[in-house]
Amino acid sequence: MSTIDILNNYNDIKEDLKFITTSSVRTKIILSLNQGNKNLSDLKNELNLESSAALHALKKLENHDLTFKKENKYHLSSFGKLYAVKSKNLFKSFHAIKKCEKIWLDHCIEGITPDLLKKIRYLSNSYIIESTPTDIIKPYNYYAKLLSKAGRIKSVSPIFYYPNLDLYKKVLMKNANIELILTPLILDKMIKIGDIENLKKVISSGDLKLHEINEDVKIAFTVAENFLSIGLFSNEGLFDATINLISNDEEAIEWGNKLFNYYLNRAKKLDLDHFDK
Repeated sequence: MSTIDILNNYNDIKEDLKFITTSSVRTKIILSLNQGNKNLSDLKNELNLESSAALHALKKLENHDLTFKKENKYHLSSFGKLYAVKSKNLFKSFHAIKKCEKIWLDHCIEGITPDLLKKIRYLSNSYIIESTPTDIIKPYNYYAKLLSKAGRIKSVSPIFYYPNLDLYKKVLMKNANIELILTPLILDKMIKIGDIENLKKVISSGDLKLHEINEDVKIAFTVAENFLSIGLFSNEGLFDATINLISNDEEAIEWGNKLFNYYLNRAKKLDLDHFDK
């Protein structure tokens, strides 16, 4: 769809957008009724509204065919249910952007696929871990703590940090499974520094899977069954190790798995023969 088409669509719906988004009372009622039918008393108590404000908003919503009253309870119309779903997604998307704005600001987001950028709402329950003057490696330490409790680890990394090798060894000793997607430079570095025989042993056991991706990857992230961690490059091209986005939310983990699968489909799995060259 072209920009002109999008703008034409916007002109068709801008009054509807204003109607929904310029009244917090109407928005609250729509989202509340999306959870179930309620009478006036229920809405007042749940949303902390005065009767006059609630009734005024309900009348407006009914006039726009978004709600109706039946047997002393207010219901969303089919039209209203559609508005509720899209409003919820819109608010969650903006919340994900606003809440974690420090990592989006002045950072490259090209490592996130367009499809998953459209689903940024999945990250609405994320938070930021930043370096401080007294703890400059706070993001890494926090990440290491999360990783130590994980059993199924998937990671994409275009960067090398030596302590990760020991970290991976420790979690493998706890019977964790690790799947890494690495760029050629990082893979070569890991092979040169690591214990090749032990590396071949854990690959042979199936506990470690290695993949090589021959692309300029602009994101470093890990997704496990209990968390998602994302690190981004600055707009100047350097990886910013001072800030991580973290989420323990199921939707964020699902989002992270989809991003991992995108890179997995573009990578080549390495077998034992690769390490005998």
